[in-house]
Amino acid sequence: MVGNPKRKQDIAFLNQMPEEMIFSMVESGKSIANICIELGISKRALDDWIEENDYGAMITRARTRAADLLACETIEIADSMADSNPQRDVQRIRTRQWLAERWDQKTYGLQKATQVNINIQDLRMAALRHTEVLEDLSTENRGHIAHLPVDNANQHAE
Repeated sequence: MVGNPKRKQDIAFLNQMPEEMIFSMVESGKSIANICIELGISKRALDDWIEENDYGAMITRARTRAADLLACETIEIADSMADSNPQRDVQRIRTRQWLAERWDQKTYGLQKATQVNINIQDLRMAALRHTEVLEDLSTENRGHIAHLPVDNANQHAE
């Protein structure tokens, strides 16, 4: 960081600020880029500040709360949709849903379910093949019993 006096200056500025201010900005739904513009700092400086102070988990929690806020906004937008331009409101809802999915995948993300495909025709064919094999086996066993001497056939039948 020797060659980056601006980044050093930005990090010093961030260290003087109450960290709760940054977290509340994230929690209110502001993007990292907008936070940087508002504070007049570089994104790299903010990323370095988060990493140096081990604030990654706190930023993630703030993003999770922001996702909840976005989900609530989608309800408000849907409830107050204007008849004059419904497509605009639909787009606003979709954008907020997309962000909520990214910021809180566990709650708002699409759940990946296991797909099960059942082909009835394949099941029927497998059952028929199984029946044919059983019939062949039972026919073969009857043939062996019939060719055995009489006393061996009686022992085998028991």
